[in-house]
Amino acid sequence: MLRIAGVKAFVLAAGFGERLRPITESVPKPLLPVGNLPLIGYALKLCQKHGITDVIVNLHYLGKVIKERLGDGHEFGVTLTYSEEEEILGTGGGLKKMDAALAGETFVVLNSDTIIDLDLKAVIASHRKRRALATLVLRADARQGEFGQIEVDAGGRVRRILGHGEARGRLTPYMFAGVHVAEPRLLEYVPPDVNTCIMRYGYTKALDNGEPIYGVVADGYWNDAGTPERYLEANRDALSQKMKLKHADPLAGYAVGPKRAVADVVRMGTDVHLGDAVEIVAPVLMGDDCKVGDRAVVGPYCVLAARAQIGKEARVSSAVLLEGAKVEAGERLDRVIVGKKATLTAATPAPASERA
Repeated sequence: MLRIAGVKAFVLAAGFGERLRPITESVPKPLLPVGNLPLIGYALKLCQKHGITDVIVNLHYLGKVIKERLGDGHEFGVTLTYSEEEEILGTGGGLKKMDAALAGETFVVLNSDTIIDLDLKAVIASHRKRRALATLVLRADARQGEFGQIEVDAGGRVRRILGHGEARGRLTPYMFAGVHVAEPRLLEYVPPDVNTCIMRYGYTKALDNGEPIYGVVADGYWNDAGTPERYLEANRDALSQKMKLKHADPLAGYAVGPKRAVADVVRMGTDVHLGDAVEIVAPVLMGDDCKVGDRAVVGPYCVLAARAQIGKEARVSSAVLLEGAKVEAGERLDRVIVGKKATLTAATPAPASERA
């Protein structure tokens, strides 16, 4: 790994995880597992893979829990600095608070709940070649209205952001993928000490001032795991090996690995206890010290974190059990996230013929 000179990263982890309540009342969203990594681990490993080891993580809601879990970042190959916000400041306000720490260096901003396969070095190189104030990572996606529509001209220059800006000739709309590269001067457009959206305030002001903002289109794997449905989808993608990432393996680190691939994936940690006549329907991951009672059925598409328990004759499918979570004997659960104190059921997906 060759370190990229003069580049820091800022990972956004201060949010409340509202759409994943009540699970996030005790476990912060950045620490929810996808395969064998916490969500935020994918952003940290993406930085490490591309030589960015100086990473700032902003904290507010359950920040102490995140800080205790991540420590100094050594596990992920980075060095972490924490920016603790007494009042939540949003993307713009969070960055502005660390203005002095970001001064003089290009910085990359990533969401802690976004998993993306991206050549970050290439994005930074394009950003520097164009002498851009900022470069946004974009996707061609039918959900662009939900995630933020960015419109670019034929040269890749951003001309409209969230409907703001002038339409100069033919523009192509894309979805913002949650990753951007910027110069410290961008923060001159952000007011201090207030909860601010960087898109609606900083970027639109910079756009009005004629600043060079560009887009780079990425077409690799992407998932914003911020809803129950997309979070379970991310775990399903990891288990089915649809989640193709160059910087992280969500199936790594288990004591027992699969003898065959894809649908036959069953991986277990150490000291997993299986009762009599347990049926494991692959693909399934089980962490250290998990316990499954007699005649229980587990899978397909289940991730059990360390010390999770499934009672006798229970049936669990398309589920994530968080660390220490318990399913009672005889329960029938499908498309659920189970924590120690709460269970969250995801909406049933529409038939494939009805999905975009």
